[in-house]
Amino acid sequence: MASQTAAKPDRFTGLPPGVEVGPLGRRLVAHLVDAVVPAVLVAVLTSTGEPGVQAGDVVALVLLVAWAVVLWWMFATRAAGPGMRLMKLQLVGFSDGRPIGWGRFLLRALVLGLLSATGIGLLLMLFFLLRHPRYQGWHDLAAGSVVIRERMLAPRGARPASSAAADPRGPAAAEAPRPLTPPAASPGVDPVAGALPATALPMAPSGVEVGMAPVGPGAVAAGPVPAAAEPEDVGERTERFAPPVRRSPAPPPAPRRWTAVLDDGREVPVAGLVLLGRNPQPRPGEETAELVKIADETRTVSKSHLALDVDQEGLVVVDRGSTNGSTVTTTDGVTTPCEPGRPVHVDEGSVVSMGDHWLTVRQD
Repeated sequence: MASQTAAKPDRFTGLPPGVEVGPLGRRLVAHLVDAVVPAVLVAVLTSTGEPGVQAGDVVALVLLVAWAVVLWWMFATRAAGPGMRLMKLQLVGFSDGRPIGWGRFLLRALVLGLLSATGIGLLLMLFFLLRHPRYQGWHDLAAGSVVIRERMLAPRGARPASSAAADPRGPAAAEAPRPLTPPAASPGVDPVAGALPATALPMAPSGVEVGMAPVGPGAVAAGPVPAAAEPEDVGERTERFAPPVRRSPAPPPAPRRWTAVLDDGREVPVAGLVLLGRNPQPRPGEETAELVKIADETRTVSKSHLALDVDQEGLVVVDRGSTNGSTVTTTDGVTTPCEPGRPVHVDEGSVVSMGDHWLTVRQD
């Protein structure tokens, strides 16, 4: 039966299927819309020529702070301010597709503010932003955020489906019939007769004494036997007490092999520890690990970014404390970030993203 395969992320942007990068023109308009209110309030603050603090200045300052808090709340919890809502855009985390929260938005705003204060820093960031496949500036990279076209946000706290409940030998093993094995005989009891119900035992002819020795196949019970007994009786008794055929247990199915298919077309078999990154380095005790280098011009992949391994439950991925993190997208489209150092079991067809690159899990 053909296995389900998840749609791959976009080869250029690394975003999941159906997610599009926000156009630069719309982003500019959204930024101008959000800047209109503070610009008007600053103009009010600086327009009065009278010395001292006026009541209008206090009101304008309070409104300016309130506007900043509203923007902070909208971006941190709703993924868009007034301008982005108008332009049908969202600011979400690249690894989870969710609003980036209070702390990360504050970090993003501080980085953007510092770059804007220097002037030359803002120009350099804009040059870098135009060359980035997802139009991420340094402020977005610092916060792990990306601007996308408006869509339904990823569910909160979604987890990839676990393969722990699956039989590691494959579905065929669960359906394999158990071999037929006769029950063990008690001491002093015929092992064949002991497996049959009491009503199936033949009754001794009247006047015949049955010996204490167990009766085996093809043998006559000890003791006197009437002369009238026919040889056919022994044959019938032997046939009646014939043991059931012992079936040898079916051999277990061969274990299925895991393969990581990289976005550049390489296929990496995973039979043990595999380390991926720009220049992966094994830790003490990992000298036998297979090292797979990934060419990454944008340097979104860390030197030692991801580890793959196999255990009794299947394939395991572990983020090695990478800068940009790793995510797992299941066959039903649910994307979940990987916590650094925490093993995550993945199913066949899942897509594991590493910065601007990814791999697809396949089971042969």
